[in-house]
Amino acid sequence: RTAREERPLYLFDKDFAATCPAMASQYSMPPYFAEDLMQHVGEANRPDYRWLIIGPARSGSNFHVDPNCNFAWNATVAGAKKWILYPPHV
Repeated sequence: RTAREERPLYLFDKDFAATCPAMASQYSMPPYFAEDLMQHVGEANRPDYRWLIIGPARSGSNFHVDPNCNFAWNATVAGAKKWILYPPHV
């Protein structure tokens, strides 16, 4: 029998690039995101910005604004991710 949680949890690892540099070296930033405005605040002051997020089917988050007011790009390694985007005036 397989458990079917109504809202399964997923894991966030903000230190994966330091603890597993081989994994971090397997991807590069797409050219359209090359301008990184947060680099100007310096590494010591910038919010966490490199995350590995792992979750089972149907895991996800609620509608939210990033708690660090940070910007992000996402890449799906396996499976699929569904995004719902709203226009700014909503």
